[in-house]
Amino acid sequence: MKKTLCFTTDQKGFVLPYVLFFIALAFMIITANVNLYQDETHITQNQAEQLKIGTLLQMARAQFKEDVANRSETDELTYTFPYGDVVVQYTQLNEEMYHLYFSIRTDNGATHTFINRMKTHPE
Repeated sequence: MKKTLCFTTDQKGFVLPYVLFFIALAFMIITANVNLYQDETHITQNQAEQLKIGTLLQMARAQFKEDVANRSETDELTYTFPYGDVVVQYTQLNEEMYHLYFSIRTDNGATHTFINRMKTHPE
């Protein structure tokens, strides 16, 4: 008869590699989920900033329409809103058409610029 080896009859030595494998697998899964969570929070913050920028643009356009009748000699207007500041530089193309350059800075420091044309109704 052949002699049986002790590591094939006694399974105690095979437990450690399985435990190490499952611990490493769990560690990789947890690390991947933490990275995904960080990426999602970063994306959410960027989307919130884009929403603020869009809101500031609409608010500045509406305010400019109101102020265009009372326009001063300057070709730049600055608006301060709760979400940030907007600087509007404008050029009048004709009686009803304005070329607008918006420079938007949110309260969190994000900046964006827009070039836009706006038609107003003569009064």
